[in-house]
Amino acid sequence: MIRGLKQLMLRLLKVPPEPHLPAGTADTARVFRASKRYLQLKILNWGVGQVLTLVGLISALVALHFVKTGELEVLTNFPHRPIILRFLGWVEVWGVIVFLAQVPLSLLPVILDWELRWYIVTDRSLRIREGVWKVSEMTLTFANVQEVSIRQGPIERLFGIANLRVRTAGGGASAGPHEAQNEEKSGHIGYFRGVDNAPAIRDLILERLKRLRDAGLGDPDQPQAVFEDASSAPPDVVEAARALLAEARALRETVEP
Repeated sequence: MIRGLKQLMLRLLKVPPEPHLPAGTADTARVFRASKRYLQLKILNWGVGQVLTLVGLISALVALHFVKTGELEVLTNFPHRPIILRFLGWVEVWGVIVFLAQVPLSLLPVILDWELRWYIVTDRSLRIREGVWKVSEMTLTFANVQEVSIRQGPIERLFGIANLRVRTAGGGASAGPHEAQNEEKSGHIGYFRGVDNAPAIRDLILERLKRLRDAGLGDPDQPQAVFEDASSAPPDVVEAARALLAEARALRETVEP
């Protein structure tokens, strides 16, 4: 049932199941997914909400039962009591039907949120795709990356997952949850949520960032001017330079009267 609803929702929302790699990056792009333990954590949160809803529904049904049987003297002297009792009976039935119907309908977006969450690392940028009802794709270029950090709370540590945070220029340090949400909406903060290999992804990003910056952040076809300290040159190069300097001095002495 869940699989059929999932296929139907994907067709209705017209969400592509696979991400589109940037042009020219098929050989170098690395695609990452949120861990299955991230999905387990989300389903656990969903289950807690369902249990609380069920407890509230059962409490309401018990109260309605007491009202209908007269154990709670609420409608004893109320006019049109039979009509109200009939209406409360329909409330009970529809309350159960709505709860049972919303179970798969509310679980499906949780599963799709995990399945449609993709993280792509290329030689020059990061791409994050997430969302079900509103699909969003964020691209962060390495030229603007200023910070790559790993965030892991106690629940994430228990499940063995973490969130990788990438901050670009213009995304300052957050003072609270509202500021963090605003920064993420502004496009300066990107999250690889629920990954189980956050250190490896961080190292990959830093390695490609270093490689790009060593190239001067320019077009790789255009060579960059490089200036090196002579003290860091290899010994054979230093000796050759000294010999060349000695020959130049000897030549100058023979030429000068």
